[in-house]
Formats: sequence, structure tokens, C-alpha cells
Amino acid sequence: MPLPVLVARSVRVVCSSDRGKKLRWVDLSIGEHLLLDEDVGIEWGLQTRLSIPGDDMTTSTAEPSIVAMTDEQRFFYDLRGWILLPAVLTADEIEPLKAEVYGGARQSYEGKLQELLDHPAIVGVLSEILSEDPFIHDDCYGFRCEGSFTTVRPPGWDTSERGDNGLPHVVRPPQQANAMRYQVAGGRIFSGLTRVVWELEEVKDGQGCTTFLSGSHKAHFGYGGPNKWAPNIGGSLWEQQMRDMMDGYSCPAGSAAIFTESLIHAANDWTNPDNPRCAVFNAYNSVWSQWHRTNLSHETIMSMPEKRRTLFRGTWQLGAGGNREYGEDNRAL
Repeated sequence: MPLPVLVARSVRVVCSSDRGKKLRWVDLSIGEHLLLDEDVGIEWGLQTRLSIPGDDMTTSTAEPSIVAMTDEQRFFYDLRGWILLPAVLTADEIEPLKAEVYGGARQSYEGKLQELLDHPAIVGVLSEILSEDPFIHDDCYGFRCEGSFTTVRPPGWDTSERGDNGLPHVVRPPQQANAMRYQVAGGRIFSGLTRVVWELEEVKDGQGCTTFLSGSHKAHFGYGGPNKWAPNIGGSLWEQQMRDMMDGYSCPAGSAAIFTESLIHAANDWTNPDNPRCAVFNAYNSVWSQWHRTNLSHETIMSMPEKRRTLFRGTWQLGAGGNREYGEDNRAL
């Protein structure tokens, strides 16, 4: 009797033994398990659909399913303000993306990089933290993309090359409650302005990754600086204490970090001597609010698949049928 179809996330399994019927539990990156024949040698990227009929194992290249946000991810995202999805891209997926970034691509709106905008690894998470059921449809996304940029930081790169010198910052300070800030209501997360960082090279904690003051997205009081409305911790008497408490991450190439921009976060000197940082930063928001001006043309959007275009539709919802299609007269400014 065939086993049910399973969906794997970031699984890399290499097993070898005499042909037999021994079974092994293999840990997945998000804490789930998959039952495998011990003689199987296979490598899967995110959302490979596995069908295991008896002794045979096959993979399908059909359109991948969306990965739902798990209870564990939801808990830690709410607690810390960020989560890491490790190794969700395969080596074959990563190489053309890196080639485009190293070749000069400034955003992820064209080429293979465009596929990161609505990659199945992140759509389920973004739907959970930026939308709710009445606004999630098969023909359009329940959230919007409103910004993208890439970065290449060679060994030795330092934050003096940035306008803020790596000063830890947020979208808006805690006193300024608005649609960009993180909220929880009715048992749902509304993350406000949210960032997905695709790491296309290996990242080592303490050597230049984006860092976060975990939990600061729930801060209710000022950061102690001279200007309480400043969206950063500059001039605070507690600045060094906050910097000392910031968390980073290590991850293989092909991982994604997702965080609310209400979280204090910072760029850091890239001191990893083994490889540059090659990353794509995409910003998302709810269908009700907008922070950035859209930095791409109508022609570029129209070259995308129809559903992907809806990431750039206008910021409104009231009306017959709701706002479900992108058009030249219905686009974000």
C-alpha cells in the first residue's frame, strides 16, 4: 500500500546500506520527520513533493506547494521578531541567482532572481504574518512587495560604506504607532513592514550578518536617545548595552531570514575571509499600507506571471470583489 505523499522542507539525505527494508527517521530543518528507506541517496530542496509507493521513491517537478508557517515558527517569530529558514534553495537554484547578483543585478525583479519574490518557502509565512483569510486567494497574494535591493560585500567591507554606518535602526520608534509597526490582534500577527533576506553565500555568525535586538519589536518605550522620534538608537546612553545584546545567525547558502522592520536591526562589517556576502533584500507589507515608493516600471511588472504581478497592485481594498488584479491604473505608486 503506498505511503501518503509528503512535503519536505530543506532536506538533504544521503543514506547507503545493503538493500533492505530498514527505515530511518531523518530530521528536517524545521523539526518535522520523514520516514525513508535506508538505502536511499537523494538531495531535496524546499517543497519537493515526495511520493513513496512501496520500494520506489520518485520526485515530481510539478509546481511546488506553499509551505505553511508552523506553530513553532509563529511562536519564535512573535517572541524574537525574526526567524531563519535554513537551506531552502538547492545548489542548482543558487548558482544562477548568484550569477545575476555578481553580474550587476540591483533588484530581484527580473531574471531568475524574480522567482524569489514569491518563492514557496516564504509565501506561507508572509500570508500568515501580513494577511488574513478574506484577503488570501488562489489568483492573488494577500500581501504586497514594495522594495528590493541586492548587496555584495567582499571580505573587509565595513559599514562606513553605508549612510547610517551600521547604526541599529527600525522602521519607526515605539512611540509612533502606525501601520508599519508590529501588532498582534485576534490571535494573528500583523508584522507591518517586513523584510526577507536571501543569503546566497554561506554566513557565519559574528562575521557580518544582519543582527537583531530580539524582542525589541514589542518595545513600548523610547531607546534613550536625545530624539525620541529617531528610528534608531543613536546617542542612547544604553546604545552599547543594546549592541551587546544583538543576535546574529549562521546559515548555509540558500537560506532566508525573515524579520519585522519594527525590530532593531543592523548591518555589520563583513569579516568572513572565505567568501563575500551575496544577498537579496526584499520588503513586503500588507495590502492596506505602503512605506516605499515602487522602484520598478509597469513594463517590468507586466513581464511577470499574472499572480506575481499582484504583489505590486494598488494599496486599497474597499470595493466590489476587492483588489485582486494588477493593472496600469491599479498599481502602487
